[in-house]
Amino acid sequence: MSRSIRICSYLLLPFIYLVVNIKLASLGESFPITIVTFLPAILFLYIERISIKKLMIALGIGAGLTAFNYIFGQSLDASKYVTSTLLFVYIVLILAMTWSCRFKTISPHNHRKLLRLFYGVVGIIVMLAAAEMAQIILTGGSSLIEKISKFLIYSNSYVLNFISFGGKRTTALYFEPAFFALALISIWLSIKQFGIKTPKIDGMILIGIVLSGSFSGVMTFILFYLLEWAFQYLNKSAIKKKLPLAIISLSVFLVGLVFAFPYIATRLGDLGTEGSSSYYRIIGPLAMVGYSLTNIDGVVRFGSLYEYVASFGIFNGADVGKTVDNGLYLLIIYFSWFAVLLTVWYLWKVFKMMRTAFGNNENYRVQLWLFTPMSLFFTGSIFSPEYAFLIVCPFILRKALNITNS
Repeated sequence: MSRSIRICSYLLLPFIYLVVNIKLASLGESFPITIVTFLPAILFLYIERISIKKLMIALGIGAGLTAFNYIFGQSLDASKYVTSTLLFVYIVLILAMTWSCRFKTISPHNHRKLLRLFYGVVGIIVMLAAAEMAQIILTGGSSLIEKISKFLIYSNSYVLNFISFGGKRTTALYFEPAFFALALISIWLSIKQFGIKTPKIDGMILIGIVLSGSFSGVMTFILFYLLEWAFQYLNKSAIKKKLPLAIISLSVFLVGLVFAFPYIATRLGDLGTEGSSSYYRIIGPLAMVGYSLTNIDGVVRFGSLYEYVASFGIFNGADVGKTVDNGLYLLIIYFSWFAVLLTVWYLWKVFKMMRTAFGNNENYRVQLWLFTPMSLFFTGSIFSPEYAFLIVCPFILRKALNITNS
């Protein structure tokens, strides 16, 4: 009986990817409720044991950062402070639970069921994106995206405006293209934890990322592929046994890169174009980041971000932007040098993993740990339960599959 309950609980994870951005209700205008709003409760379905020591360490770090932000941050809109702070505390709780908990083991005979569900989710998402792109190409608009947008946590209006001016990007079941690409990479990493080769699914996920038009998604997928190629083949024993396969796989990748080069070059060029999404995400906020690191009043208190960003007058399209669409920059604006130091520490741990991964990168361990800092460049909504789910789901599966060095 307990085994069947366990099977059902883990089968929930692939399904959540389909509905993670679907709004069930809302508290006020700016707090949508989705299935992952209840993520801490969902995690209790899988928990076998909790390390109180680890949990207290994680919660203590979160409490320290919250206190720092309150003491040193400048407040421009006190009315939103409580809501914004609660979101941060909520995310800290989710991450703390994932790190400190031991999860119930998924038995080997249930792997196939989970994988089939993940494959089905990928198929639904990519086919929907393909339908959206086909409609955009044929009609110059997308009523499909518009209809789906009505059920999402945030409006897709800016994507629809982009399409109306000749742009070609899709969102599938998500509120923005970058989040769509992030969800696909999270699914990809979840599947890779099962330790099997899935070339067809890899190809479908790459197609979905390309359809999203997310530059961050394309570059992250390229990086992860190159890392896996290097870990598999750049060691003495592997290069002797698998040299032809290494050459073929790298050649196929390079051919794909040649076809993708015009798109990559265009998006790199956008970095210098004020008003473009790439400029707004990467270049424009550097003024805010620099101010936060060099001035005592550069830290912004939770809830005051919109007013602070608007004061810098950085254009996002034709309008002055009020958000930070880059998670790393957002952390620096809220926590100054503490964010930088924590990021450097985390990347150092990943770098140490890399040094021992050549010839022994079982189940994409390095990519999994690198996914968290890379994901910060996809979106500024890093304090949302929706974002947290995409980050923790592959880690949950890694622990539930009893993979060593998790």
